Amino acid sequence: MTGKCDLFDSHCHLGWFADPIATARSAAREGLGLLAVTVTPDEYLTWREPLAGEANVLLAAGLHPWWVRRPEDADALIAVLPKARFVGEVGLDAAPRHAGTWEAQLGAFERICVTCAETSDPEAPKVLSIHAVRAAGTVLDVLERTGAGERCRCVLHWFSGSSDDLWRAARMGCRFSLGERSLATRRGREFARILPAGLILSETDLPEDEGARACADEVVSSLERTIDAVATARGVDSGEVRRLFVDNALSLLDV
Repeated sequence: MTGKCDLFDSHCHLGWFADPIATARSAAREGLGLLAVTVTPDEYLTWREPLAGEANVLLAAGLHPWWVRRPEDADALIAVLPKARFVGEVGLDAAPRHAGTWEAQLGAFERICVTCAETSDPEAPKVLSIHAVRAAGTVLDVLERTGAGERCRCVLHWFSGSSDDLWRAARMGCRFSLGERSLATRRGREFARILPAGLILSETDLPEDEGARACADEVVSSLERTIDAVATARGVDSGEVRRLFVDNALSLLDV
């Protein structure tokens, strides 16, 4: 990624915008960098070439747990992981509505993490953006067991686990991407207040629906609200938080 960056969205669904290329270029004009996650390997392969020329976009190869029905659903993602430095959205979701797919999710996520650990370059470690709904402890178990937590740079997106899980993840070196929706909760604001400054990133998780008629301006507005909320939680100036988020993102991504 090249060019000046004033804001960075560490977890967005660029492929879900009605016109991802136009959104990426509008974001560039706003000084906005994007780590664009995907929910299936097909989505990643669809946008890998079209977005390759967008200097402000890093595209991640993903398999969201909501799209997993069998452990073998990870096969297509595993096939592209050796050449993909950015990985996401991957993870686990133990919410009741996904209870019937838990074993498949766990099998798929473990295989993904094994492959990420085996193919991560020590000079440029893989970056994983991880979904962990009601499953933070199990996600951390998998990261430890497979070696992905040590060999990759792991980001817990929209973290909603316990305080014990939070500090366990922090000790492992995990980062945390914070957005305005997570900061709307008392727990989210407390996490934003107490986390070490070097471990926090900004995100939007936008858009909410595939094919959304949203635009880059909405991403910028969401990030601005996140900056203000984190500044309030930490009792610091918004400009300090803005610089912190960009510096942390560029350090994480080596860009």
